[in-house]
Amino acid sequence: MKKIAVFHMLPSGGGIRVLRQFVEGLSPDFDLHIHQPEGASSATNISAVEETVYPYPMWKKPRGYLRPVAPLFLILRLLSFKRVCRRVADNINRTADAVLVHNAMPVAAPPILQFLNIPSAYFCYEYPRHIFEKDIIQRTKSLPARLALLPLERLEKCIDRKSTLNADKIITFSNYMQQRIRDIYNRDSVIVRPGIDDSFFSPSPATGKENSVLSVGALWPFKGHETAIRIIGLIQPEIRPNLHIVADREYPGYRMQLVSLAQDLSVKVTIHLNISDIELRELYRRAKTVLCCQRQEPYGLVPLESMACGTPVIALREGGFVDNIIHRRNGFLFDGSAEKGAELLFQLLSDKASIRKMTISGRKFIKQERSIAMGTNKLGEILESL
Repeated sequence: MKKIAVFHMLPSGGGIRVLRQFVEGLSPDFDLHIHQPEGASSATNISAVEETVYPYPMWKKPRGYLRPVAPLFLILRLLSFKRVCRRVADNINRTADAVLVHNAMPVAAPPILQFLNIPSAYFCYEYPRHIFEKDIIQRTKSLPARLALLPLERLEKCIDRKSTLNADKIITFSNYMQQRIRDIYNRDSVIVRPGIDDSFFSPSPATGKENSVLSVGALWPFKGHETAIRIIGLIQPEIRPNLHIVADREYPGYRMQLVSLAQDLSVKVTIHLNISDIELRELYRRAKTVLCCQRQEPYGLVPLESMACGTPVIALREGGFVDNIIHRRNGFLFDGSAEKGAELLFQLLSDKASIRKMTISGRKFIKQERSIAMGTNKLGEILESL
């Protein structure tokens, strides 16, 4: 059985859920061993898959009187991460036949790719978006702070590029990401689309629909929750739905901004932090629709989970969403304006026939096009060919 080392440093959220999905699906056919630095989410609950955690010092961000030296501190932290990656690579080179590398929090393409001397595949979930999409994602709005962070960004860009170019094969999960990888790194990649467990994410006859809308994603400005609030605020008060926001992480102070905006627009909002998948499934089932307003989302598990639960989706016509949502067949796509989003939302709220059509088409799409087995089998073929 081929020995495959899996390296990652993923936080909670969609990325680690994708990795767990693949680990579980690949474990019968490969001898998997997961390697991760401290601070990463656990990638497996399977006893047959061993997981090694490596010490990673200097992970906590500086606060208080140390905050002015944060840029230097972050550079030292990144260099420390590079040293950890070298140690992990030394171990993997001795014990594995090939390596599957996923993204890491300190830098998108982890520098372990620079130290491997066995075949490697890099599953690129995303590139350093704060570097290549400054119009969407900014670390800070302060000009002095942005200038202070420039040396760190140069180092991040250098490490990410060199690591990506050292991978023997690059994998990604959408046409959008495939084109961005070509534009940024001048490298071709192969698409492996993660699927959805439609036995878990499924409709429930016992769960009735409420007059509510769901928005899922970290409490960060580019995740589109503000747009969701503005869309709902344009619906007539007598039929205006409540909004539920589900998140696993929060940009400091952003929750209060959302609450304040909702109050101004007379939108009732409830924010759920770090809930279980069972609780998330219940919110999917109860919602009349799910709003996916994330900017340039690389793939998007949220609309797929929503479809699997029988709930229609309204999403931005950009990023990876267009790979999974066929307009007016299994969901709606719109241009990002609150007015157009509200028009589609009103249609769903007032037209039960549209909801039934979207429910049937969405479930069918998941079963036929986005099953877990399809993605896992393709990834297995790639690993076997390394």
